[in-house]
Amino acid sequence: MKSLWKRMSTLRSSILFIVLLCWLLPTVLLGSFMGTRFFTALKEKTELTLMTETQQAQVRVTENLNSAVTLAKDVVYDDELASAVTEFENDSVSYEAYFSRCRSYLERKFGRERLIDFALFFRNKAPSGIFFTSDDYEQALYFEHNVLEDILTLSDSLDTGCAFLSAGENTYLIRNLFNTKMEKYGILVLGLIGPRLFEPVYEVCNALDMGYGIRLDRYEEGNVNYLEQPRGMSEQGELLLFTLDSVQRDYHLIIQLQANRHTVYKDMEAFQRLMIGMFGLLIPIMTALVYFVNKRITRPIALLSEASTKIRGGELGVTVPMHGSDELGQLGSAFSDMSLQLKELVDKSYKEEIALRDAKIQALQSRINSHFLNNALETINWQARMEGSETISEMVEALSCLLNASMDRNERHLVPLNEELKVADAYFYFVGLRFGKRLTVWRDVDSKAEPLMVPRLAIQTLVENAIEHGIAKMGGGRIWLTVYCRENRLHVEVVNNGQRLSQQELERIRRLLDEEGDAQGHMGLRNVARRLRLLFNDKATLSVRQDEKGQTVAAFSIPAITAEEAAQHLDKMRLLELQSGEKQK
Repeated sequence: MKSLWKRMSTLRSSILFIVLLCWLLPTVLLGSFMGTRFFTALKEKTELTLMTETQQAQVRVTENLNSAVTLAKDVVYDDELASAVTEFENDSVSYEAYFSRCRSYLERKFGRERLIDFALFFRNKAPSGIFFTSDDYEQALYFEHNVLEDILTLSDSLDTGCAFLSAGENTYLIRNLFNTKMEKYGILVLGLIGPRLFEPVYEVCNALDMGYGIRLDRYEEGNVNYLEQPRGMSEQGELLLFTLDSVQRDYHLIIQLQANRHTVYKDMEAFQRLMIGMFGLLIPIMTALVYFVNKRITRPIALLSEASTKIRGGELGVTVPMHGSDELGQLGSAFSDMSLQLKELVDKSYKEEIALRDAKIQALQSRINSHFLNNALETINWQARMEGSETISEMVEALSCLLNASMDRNERHLVPLNEELKVADAYFYFVGLRFGKRLTVWRDVDSKAEPLMVPRLAIQTLVENAIEHGIAKMGGGRIWLTVYCRENRLHVEVVNNGQRLSQQELERIRRLLDEEGDAQGHMGLRNVARRLRLLFNDKATLSVRQDEKGQTVAAFSIPAITAEEAAQHLDKMRLLELQSGEKQK
């Protein structure tokens, strides 16, 4: 007994016992767990994935269908076609005007819709007089010769709802059109793009290697032989079916995914075979492991321990003389590679911090508030309707200037002042259209300051903040833009006499500039403040205050540098960050 215990107390015997225990115990426990719970849970998870994907596809298809139905319903609410038909039937307008009006409406309403291929409209009294969107003559001709008769029959039983059907390669949405007196005056037919309409189903089937069946009112696609199966999960021979039924007011949709049982459970069956093979393979592996550990355990551990101690002391890049194709040789090689990679990663991390800093600047620049672009586009639309094309060219040029500044392809952090002033002028042009004579703008720019560099879109952001939070709230006012140089520094001030800021508002703005408060509509100011800190550290200032007249003053001050000095400044900042990183090492 003592002799047996003495043998068991040796390192070799202890390792053998531990290895056997580590193999037998997990094998028994894992085998029991796999046979009872794991595979059952895996099967349920696989079926849940199938159900979830089908439900998500149904939701997305339903969204597409609802979008198309809504477009069809809008025609009734717009009342434009009804008005055109009434005027034409009352001889109030010529046929040419009636034709132009109907054609224009169809083009505007459906010409750019993602799900709509073409749109057709005809009156009850003249079903052969079909109006259609441009370039869709062949579709209209096919419809008149092959589908029109069925549509007229379907229309009599449709009332105010919608219906879907297919003919040839086309999918149609049909809706009766009623005027305000609930008198039916025409029929609207939308040609839907089937691949886009049912794209979510196709994506799921392609991803999971499954078939499908779809029934939408009188439209059918795929394998529809099993659509009468109960809703939910069911089986039909080797097929695993999951069927969803959606009954809406305007349509009845059935989506069924059809998967081969072996395809659905192939991962689970492969995993079962893998587990059996792994347990069998562990026997020779454990035997070999005992041999190699017993032969090479002491020296490799000592080498690894010594190298680990050196790395812990800060000596990165330490390697150990351990090579070979066995586990320990691979461990030694992996340790050496890891040590070298650790040194490379530490060195690389400092470089990545610099790159991250530049990325932060670029990210902040890209978050400029886009409300002024929306206002500009609205003004262009209004101006085009009111006065033709006289002013549009100037407006587009100004908008182009703004877009080029906000989407600078060279990703510059600093730009010349004169270029930034052009962006401000473009913005002033648009707000001038918006406010007219209610807005007055004065500029006082030191000509010596024009070649100097400023953060891109910084001035425009201050001007926009003054318009949106000062002038707009009062319905008009005055803005002063002042730029001057003093004591080798560039100063920019934007003053507006719009709505006055309370002391609480000034304090809140001060906190958000110091990164202490929520932006709450002043994202542009915080954006500028962050970029100034990233570009110039504590050499830049940004403030918002009130002058003695109660006017709001937003101003920033930065070092007065030229384009060449700006490049040297940015390079110097990168070098300082590298040196700081080396000191931290």
